[in-house]
Amino acid sequence: MSTRQQEWSLKAHTHVSKFEKDTNNKAKLKTLCMKFPSLVQQAGLIQALVFVEARFAEPGKVFLDAVAGTYGETSSASALRMRAQNDNLPEYLALSRDITAVSVWFRRFAQVLLRDVEGTD
Repeated sequence: MSTRQQEWSLKAHTHVSKFEKDTNNKAKLKTLCMKFPSLVQQAGLIQALVFVEARFAEPGKVFLDAVAGTYGETSSASALRMRAQNDNLPEYLALSRDITAVSVWFRRFAQVLLRDVEGTD
């Protein structure tokens, strides 16, 4: 029996390993991995999701789909955003905490697997 953190770490490692092979978007994906946990904490989950969708287009969708898939409910960024928008406050706060924890795994693996890639702003 594994914990949620263990499951999230395994899935995040798989996704970041795939990011390593995406030559067109690797730098933007690294930037998202590195900055998303802080963005969620500072701006809030819904605002962070909408910002990434608007600012990063295709790499943002790839990243958010990976985060949603790692969290386990869905592999769709739009479904994750809809859930965040429709949850009541206690559920939204729990979801925000969980997505932050998931995205920290992405940051950890990006630091190792994408260390040779220059991130973009």
